[in-house]
Amino acid sequence: MRIGFDAGPITTTRSGVGNYCYYLLKNLLALAPAESFRLFSTGRARIDLGPIAGKAEHRHWPVPTRLMYFAWERLGRPRVDLALGGVDVYHATNFFLPPTRRARRVVTIHDLAFLAVPEYCSPKIVGPFARGVSKFCREADAIMVYSESTRSDVSRYLGVDPGKMTVAPMAVDEDFRPMDRAKAASHVAEKYGVKGPFLLFVSTLEPRKNLVGLLRSFARVEKSIPHNLVLIGSVGWNTRPIFELIETLGIQDRVVRPGFVPHLELPAFYCAADAFVFPTHYEGFGLPLLEALTCGCPVVTSTNSSVREVTGGAALHVDSLDEAGFADAVMRILDDRALRARLVALGLEHARKFSWHACAESTMGVYRRLAE
Repeated sequence: MRIGFDAGPITTTRSGVGNYCYYLLKNLLALAPAESFRLFSTGRARIDLGPIAGKAEHRHWPVPTRLMYFAWERLGRPRVDLALGGVDVYHATNFFLPPTRRARRVVTIHDLAFLAVPEYCSPKIVGPFARGVSKFCREADAIMVYSESTRSDVSRYLGVDPGKMTVAPMAVDEDFRPMDRAKAASHVAEKYGVKGPFLLFVSTLEPRKNLVGLLRSFARVEKSIPHNLVLIGSVGWNTRPIFELIETLGIQDRVVRPGFVPHLELPAFYCAADAFVFPTHYEGFGLPLLEALTCGCPVVTSTNSSVREVTGGAALHVDSLDEAGFADAVMRILDDRALRARLVALGLEHARKFSWHACAESTMGVYRRLAE
């Protein structure tokens, strides 16, 4: 079987979608070495396949991705399967479903935040995605989603038959695991200047992640604890209110921003932190939650979307709009050693239910069914 795969999100600064594409591809290649994988990407960003480079054919067109989307949407050209020399199945891994001549098409829908909570999403995404995603879901031969929550959203908002969708949860790579706290703390202090006890947030800095609520919650407790708040992640859209609030609240000396941190450096932060704090307004999965659980970091998070599905009973959950409740939950974790120990044990047990191998098996099953 010849499989086309959109590798475009696997850039040098990959985050959620990029990590999904990288680890899914890595495990697909290991699971089905006899199959022919042909990777396709566009754009000016450098693709970084790391150790899996050379294990599959890769064709990169240095055309701006938005221009390529325009050509696909308005002209129906170029046919991506022909650009790859002919494939049986093409997997569009990041929402946009390109035209093909003969290949069956699979599309991954990561979440429907732009429909469920458009007020927290960039207008540049809300308009184009809201217009296109319904069409792509209708035209795709199969749809992949990370969670039952997203399958429910796609069915509810777009009227898609749930049977057309396959849930293949993301997972955490084997490099994520508990490590000695003292060694982890020493590493992040020496390499990133993050010293002393801290609370940790990891994700793109943007309104949907509820940084405003997190900062206000932290301001409620910061005089009672010695902890800093460490915000790891690239800067997203509409961050000015977030940065201004730090100054307004007078907590600029307690908020640490290392910026983007390479994926495999994150375990040290999770293992050194006293809690992972993630009051997100909406997630299609929420991979940082699973990363924290896998590393033995207790979690305080919200109650919405896929969050309970990903964390199980291994986290403290608070409504994302309840800033006082979130602050109280953070204090509970910091003050109650027995609670911390219980959440860590539950988190490690729950995290073992997820694997990239299982994600790859489910995905390959869809490819094979379509190619029959």
